[in-house]
Amino acid sequence: MKLRTPMLLAGLALVAALGLAGCGADQVTTTATDGTTDDYTALDLDAEFGGLTATDEAAAFGDLALERAVMAEADEVADDPLAVDPQVAELEALAVATEDPAAPPRPRVTFLRIVWGVLDTPPDTLGTLDEGLDRVDWSGRIQVDRGLVIVRRVISFERPRDHLLPRLDRHTVDWVSHTGPRSDGLLIEILEPPVVPDSTGALPPPNRLRFRTAPYGAEFMVEELVGLDATFPVLPEGNAIHFTGFRPDICPRGFLAGFWQARGDSAGSFRGRWLGLQGRSDGFLRGGYGYDSEGRRVMAGKWISTAGRFRGLLRGTWEPLPEPGRGRFLGHWVNAAGTVEGEFGGEFLAAPERPGGFFAGRWGTLCPGGDVLPE
Repeated sequence: MKLRTPMLLAGLALVAALGLAGCGADQVTTTATDGTTDDYTALDLDAEFGGLTATDEAAAFGDLALERAVMAEADEVADDPLAVDPQVAELEALAVATEDPAAPPRPRVTFLRIVWGVLDTPPDTLGTLDEGLDRVDWSGRIQVDRGLVIVRRVISFERPRDHLLPRLDRHTVDWVSHTGPRSDGLLIEILEPPVVPDSTGALPPPNRLRFRTAPYGAEFMVEELVGLDATFPVLPEGNAIHFTGFRPDICPRGFLAGFWQARGDSAGSFRGRWLGLQGRSDGFLRGGYGYDSEGRRVMAGKWISTAGRFRGLLRGTWEPLPEPGRGRFLGHWVNAAGTVEGEFGGEFLAAPERPGGFFAGRWGTLCPGGDVLPE
């Protein structure tokens, strides 16, 4: 999915609505939190950033569900021996070294964030117990043809029941995971050796990643993971899996994850975490989406640091996908001076008949001479 901001590419085409009503609505009702600097309960979507201002907020916008997600990060550190391997650190440093045409081929790093289970769990139920409920067994394996697979984080694993299994080799990871009304996941790093021709001058075949669980299996070329940002429905009904891929460079970039809640078919709100490539929270975002008075699908929000300091104002577009409840979003953010600093985009899952909602995606600062969010 090519994610380009409408400010940077004028005339971005909006996909036709799938029978959605509500064109002309210029306000969005969100789940407001007392004590915020700006009013998130009635965003003016005719204003460029919904009427939001470049001001600080309470940490995590005072949102208990976001605070819980950050507190859970301490338990998400992976017990993968490769994560602290000095050789891995050395190869990573070589992979992101300044480009030098005379230098030998470098290793290549790709990050892949995967979450599976019931992705759109309502945020106000995240702290409740789910013992005794039917569970889905997501135990499985990730394997690449060549290179190292390093687990950087286990996402929402309920240890010791959910855990990584002892490694068979350096390019394979196995795990045990069971989900009920929530989701689990992994953040992995794929560290590939430099691609060099053999004695005949032939290059090796493209590197493949294999993902295998009982509910879902897939194969991807590792090169294709760089632009992967997609959700796939999985049986039993209500389950899904989301893949988000990225490749680091000298410019900061990372992931987005949080709650996307629909209000009917034409508007709603979002709030979530702004994550670094290693999966730890770098801040939070909050806002709303809907239609402006000219019938265009727009979204607006604010990004703050983990301490609540202002980081950026968000503006973008959203569009439904053919599958009910699914859609995508893309946009840009500006600093307090109004300068565009980067882009963001991703997918959401939010059906009006379901109480919860989910979004995941990527962000990247502007890099001269390169795509911020590559295909």
